[in-house]
Amino acid sequence: MKKRFFLALACAAMMLPAAAQWNPGDKSLTKIAQESGIEFNSPAMIRKADGSTILVYRTFGLQTNPETQQKDTQRQFYLYLQILDKDGNKKFDGNGKLISYKPTDTATYGKPNVDTLSNGNIIITFADIRKLENDNYKELELGDNLGDHINIKSCKVIAYCYDQDGNSVWSEDGVMLPYHVMDPTANCTFYAGEKLAVSGDNIYVAAAILEQFTKQDPHTLDPVDSYAHYFEIACLDKDGNILKEKHYETWQAFTYVIAPAPEGKCYFVYVDKDDHYSAQLLGPDCENTWADAVVIEPYSVVSHEGGAAIAFPPSDIIPISDGSIGLVYKAFMPKHFSQRYYNRIYPDGAQLKEHVLLSDTAGYDHSHVIMVEDDILNIAECVKYERADYGEYFLSLNRIKLDGTRLCPKYDGFWLDVNRGVDPEPICIVHGDENYNILTFEKDYVIQEYQSFCYSVSEDGKMFQRKPILRSVFIDDIANASEGQYAYLIFGRDTYGAHGLWMSCIDGTDYTNSVELKGELPGKFSVNAEGKQVQFSKADLQYLPARKTYFFAAHQMLVQDELNRWISETDLDFEDLFGWGTGNNPIETSTNDADYAAFNEWGANAILNSTYEAGTWRTMTKDEWDYLLNGRENAAQKRAIGQINMGKYASVRGMFLLPDEFEMPSQLEMDVEAQDWDINAYGADTLLRLQNAGVVFLPAGGWREAVEINDLIPTIYRGLHGYYWTATESGSDQAQILYIDKTGPSFDARPRHQGLNVRLVKDAGEPQGIEDVEASGNANNSITRKVLVDGVIYIVRDGKTYNALGTEVR
Repeated sequence: MKKRFFLALACAAMMLPAAAQWNPGDKSLTKIAQESGIEFNSPAMIRKADGSTILVYRTFGLQTNPETQQKDTQRQFYLYLQILDKDGNKKFDGNGKLISYKPTDTATYGKPNVDTLSNGNIIITFADIRKLENDNYKELELGDNLGDHINIKSCKVIAYCYDQDGNSVWSEDGVMLPYHVMDPTANCTFYAGEKLAVSGDNIYVAAAILEQFTKQDPHTLDPVDSYAHYFEIACLDKDGNILKEKHYETWQAFTYVIAPAPEGKCYFVYVDKDDHYSAQLLGPDCENTWADAVVIEPYSVVSHEGGAAIAFPPSDIIPISDGSIGLVYKAFMPKHFSQRYYNRIYPDGAQLKEHVLLSDTAGYDHSHVIMVEDDILNIAECVKYERADYGEYFLSLNRIKLDGTRLCPKYDGFWLDVNRGVDPEPICIVHGDENYNILTFEKDYVIQEYQSFCYSVSEDGKMFQRKPILRSVFIDDIANASEGQYAYLIFGRDTYGAHGLWMSCIDGTDYTNSVELKGELPGKFSVNAEGKQVQFSKADLQYLPARKTYFFAAHQMLVQDELNRWISETDLDFEDLFGWGTGNNPIETSTNDADYAAFNEWGANAILNSTYEAGTWRTMTKDEWDYLLNGRENAAQKRAIGQINMGKYASVRGMFLLPDEFEMPSQLEMDVEAQDWDINAYGADTLLRLQNAGVVFLPAGGWREAVEINDLIPTIYRGLHGYYWTATESGSDQAQILYIDKTGPSFDARPRHQGLNVRLVKDAGEPQGIEDVEASGNANNSITRKVLVDGVIYIVRDGKTYNALGTEVR
């Protein structure tokens, strides 16, 4: 998962009117830098109280060397500084102010850091790869345990200082942390994972140090690489003089953070020898000012699964006005997957009485962002909650006070269904009018599309609208900040920034192009002769036992099939094969039909990715299904069997239903006479086109007997046929069902204890402007109604509409 970086500004900055280049909007992009054949990546930014932005980023490629004015013959990393005024206008021309252009042809392992001193001067740190005079460097290739396969040559940490006009305050080559070889027998020593913390006029620069050794395996006689880890921190004054430095020996040198503390001191949080997070408060002499280190996480912060020992540094440091800091981090409780926690460290070494559990997400690593507003910490997190190949993803919004008090009813916050076939990486959070706006970058793994959205969420955790932003933009390597209603985004506009570096300003109070999230499909279907119409839910009904919550599936073609076998109160998988009328007990697996005597409507429950209100949805009766399929006008021409092809997820069989008013999208055809599944075969993207035109797809999902799943296609375990419950009884122990095979739809009766799919509908209501004038019936219960539309009388009989002369008009 790509890294996401978020900056929460605690300053009470004035709400600046966005203008000039920022120009808030869902389509506005402003170019910061772009050059053919050059990649722009690793942006780091800070926003100042006057609305200006200080930006540092790298470029990589065949660049023009400023000394020779010739193109480099090897791809190089350069480091740039740019300053943007409150309107987004650049201070420096071209790619910006060039800070460093002396790296070799190899990559660095860190991201630039940037901060400012009290006098406004800009401090930049960077793990530079230089070939300086008499620098006897060696080359090393890192393995997967340290990240990408990249070569490192004499990587050193450099600190630079520039004023607001781009003039170098210290040496043009910066100040290099002292370069130490701890073991002269090492093949190579390099610095990486650098950090920066400015506290008053003291500048703390830290880095991990790795030394690589090659030894012979005594059994295979093959060369084997090993590493020694160290940690170094140095304190510099505002003139760039190194006041003090200190080395620590550790096996987890990359898993640390530093943060400013009062009185020019620095918090240092790291993994101790017992695999816990510990903290020290360092003075300018780089020594701990507390009597002892403070353990802030009693559980392990190191995962040992699969024999590998991997620790994760605290992902967020939150500066608090009283000089304390908040930490958001991962830990591994005994016999548990990773969990995310919050804790707070005070200048005297005190902390919260208990660390605060933020999320328990079944062991998956997730991206997240935070926003601090007054004394409230808001955390938006991507959650993957089940084992299906295509994934089930959610957003969660958690809100706690900085003192640890929970503001959400559940420990892992409000769950917000985005579209569970996508991976919604949160970008940042901004405040709207009376709501929160979560900006995301999403990849839909089912239809293979990328998109960015802004979701509006009420304070009680209800997501009510979605707005597309940054259309057709693949966002990579983003830096961002939020101020009030505005989100300021700096990002590479393609993988590795191949299409340059861009910026955008999103206004959280601009709801143009927003879509209200309701959960129904647009098509309307007649279900009786009196013209009553319904709209279908966007997909089949699902239930997550571990959350005791109903959902609609992420896409119309998705069914759970084999995953229904794990049904239980603690099941982390979604189920969608229900016993008849089990709206009040969806995990019932009894095979005694007497336990299903009463029909309990599923639609009587609140459904998360719908209107959140109970009673919005209902199950159709057998008669309503019969009229829709066989009784409405041209009914036989408004249904067809077929399948959706989903790549590696195989094909899903099912039936298409066309609404009363329908126009086939251009360049598409459907054979309503087909009696073979693969005649009407479409991709998932085509189904979306049909869906937008009102088409409903009922997928085949097999059926369940207790916990045994039946009627699945061998090898791919997809449903052979479709089985859907109706709300109609059939005797004392059975109920009517809709059955779908390759000859089309039919009706049957099934024992009530069997698990079948459920598709809900909501009443569409009368077309706007229609008023009943008269209604009458006859012995055959055929209802004739006169209706008034815009002053004109029409006659509705058997679902058809006629004018006063008897001519059919609809």
